[in-house]
Amino acid sequence: MILIDKERCVGCGHCVPFCPVEALSVWGVVKVDHGLCIGCLTCTEYCPNKALRWDEG
Repeated sequence: MILIDKERCVGCGHCVPFCPVEALSVWGVVKVDHGLCIGCLTCTEYCPNKALRWDEG
C-alpha cells in the first residue's frame, strides 16, 4: 500500500495526474484511495518531495 509522509507532502498535486487509475487526490495533502490503487508505484517516482512510499503492510 502507498503511504504518505505528511511532513514531506506539501499538497502540490504533482503526482496526481500520473496515477493510471486516478487513485490520488489532494485535500491539503495527497490522499490515496487504496481500493483503487494497483500498487504500480508511478506516483512515488513523480513526487518531487519523496513523500510517497510503498509499504507491504
